[in-house]
Amino acid sequence: MSGETNEFFPHLFTAGRVGSLPLKNRLVFAATSSELADDDGFVTDDMVEFYADRARGGTGLLIVEATYVEQEGKRLHHNAMLHDDRYIPGMRRLAEAVHAAGAKIAIQLNHGGRESIPEVSGSAPLAPSPVPSRFTAVGDAVIPKELTVADIQRLVRRYVEAAVRGQAAGFDGVELHGAHGYLIGQFLSPEANRREDDYGGDTRRRARFYVELIQGIKRRLGQDFPVICRMNGRDHIPGGLELDEAVEIAALLEAAGADSVSISGGIHASRPYMIVPGMSIPRGCYVPSSVALKERLRVPVMVVGRINTPELAEEILSTGKADFICLSRALLADPFFPAKARAGHVDRIAPCIACNECLATIHRHKGIACTVNPMVSRELEFTQLLARKASPKLVVVVGGGVAGMSAAVMAAARGHRVHLFERDHALGGQLLLAYLPPHREELENALRYFEREVKRLAVQVHLGKPFTAADARELRPDAVILATGAESQKPDIPGVDQPHVIPGWRVIAGLAETGRNCVIIGGGLVGMEVADYLAHRGTKVLMIARSELLKKAVHADRVYFLDRIRDLGIEVLTHTKVREIGPDSVEVEPPNGWRRALKDVNTVILCTGYRPRTELHAPLRELGIPIHLVGDVLGSRKFFEAIEEGTLTAISL
Repeated sequence: MSGETNEFFPHLFTAGRVGSLPLKNRLVFAATSSELADDDGFVTDDMVEFYADRARGGTGLLIVEATYVEQEGKRLHHNAMLHDDRYIPGMRRLAEAVHAAGAKIAIQLNHGGRESIPEVSGSAPLAPSPVPSRFTAVGDAVIPKELTVADIQRLVRRYVEAAVRGQAAGFDGVELHGAHGYLIGQFLSPEANRREDDYGGDTRRRARFYVELIQGIKRRLGQDFPVICRMNGRDHIPGGLELDEAVEIAALLEAAGADSVSISGGIHASRPYMIVPGMSIPRGCYVPSSVALKERLRVPVMVVGRINTPELAEEILSTGKADFICLSRALLADPFFPAKARAGHVDRIAPCIACNECLATIHRHKGIACTVNPMVSRELEFTQLLARKASPKLVVVVGGGVAGMSAAVMAAARGHRVHLFERDHALGGQLLLAYLPPHREELENALRYFEREVKRLAVQVHLGKPFTAADARELRPDAVILATGAESQKPDIPGVDQPHVIPGWRVIAGLAETGRNCVIIGGGLVGMEVADYLAHRGTKVLMIARSELLKKAVHADRVYFLDRIRDLGIEVLTHTKVREIGPDSVEVEPPNGWRRALKDVNTVILCTGYRPRTELHAPLRELGIPIHLVGDVLGSRKFFEAIEEGTLTAISL
């Protein structure tokens, strides 16, 4: 196959090959749980469209999400299944849709092992050894049943049979999921595999199960049917797999017939959370692992791990650090990442900001979502919505935060004339502050993306201009979208109006100085970001939370901040009420009911939530103008909720 010669990213758009399979470029959609299969694991129309959209976007190879080889290994309610011939027709429809869109397709085969959830699978978990998971992310860990040799041999047959079904359905290859602490990875891990027989002990014996899977598939389907082996470079837990041994295992897999090795890292219990690394983890975090594999292997090496720009992908390939680039969240954020990169429209790529809302919704068994792309996993629904022709209107959007910008962008894209009013002198709203704390810098990319889209789509922006009823009478808009957001609210605590009591946003914005000893009231994400910001600069910080910390935070953020609390020496009082704020003290009531005073407090910082700005509602209603509310003006919203509301509202006009 000829390469896609490209002046912008020549290595990224060079043809490649995995075994006998030719690929048009070096971009791979990494297996990513969509939760779009039905309750029984059958392919749905939404699932077909989800993959077809990413194929249309220009990706060379798509690897379908973890698909289970037997019911006993299932983890999520809507995992795809391939343990019976009944699943072949749906999988064939999926493969045909991807082929029709110009891409190749492989299917990832998996078994959860000790990470399987009994409420989902219907049975006790199975594992190499009776060692429970330290953290499953989606349910309670239980002691798994140790596999017998006969059980292991049965599982080898299950994987091979699933591969046969995949080939029958028209897939171009299979990927065996040996990463992230699932069954194959459990065999590889010294922490999970305590066996003393032929499937445990030294490196070669712990790799035997993986080797037998490759050999079994090759014997049954022939040497020309590609087998990709995904594995961890490191488990990121004490006693887990480390890179030097991972390289030895990869060599054994290559000798067994693997056509490519795809390197990742982490298990659900890893700290920091490394399966889907958050924004605190450097971009390209697994490139050192791929470099180590490249030095040892002859087969192509694939690498994943916070590769979210074409420039980074090109650099990895051009310097020989990997042969293929696996993208997951980057293709959730923008399925047309490849096509835009190939055309040189890098500034139009919706950026993955590593916020991990996608993972959070999966872990809550609510499918998959994306902060910057509300269409993800809802491609069919949005196709139908966008197919409805919109009659051009004059639309006013009030508020330039993410809800307002997303509404303005979609309204303009739909052909409406759009005016965007922002009372401050810059667009961004809460985003202007959100990227300032340590390790939150990635959020700025979302802000800059929306700024560029507002400009590209010729939205008329009015900065430093509060919108009034007089403006409405002058412009006579057909619709007004109110995205006026919210403002900090003061809790009803005696002493809250003293000058040394300040809102958290003023600290982040650099508008308020603090003393050396600070008390933060509020245990949510904002409170934690302020605590991190101050403690990082040497300030002594004590946090007070009415309940547990970070109740609404995604898991990766929760792990990151709990570790920061430990590393920075931040003191925390949970399930504690603040009774009174004094000139240099704070009186608190912990769960035991015994009040005590915190002494020598220089600054009290309020991170106690926001109240909606609603002052425009009544005047506009009196004018009879249709108004639509989006974002924090409706109550506290996460960025992904605000963007979704802004987008959907604009489509509905």
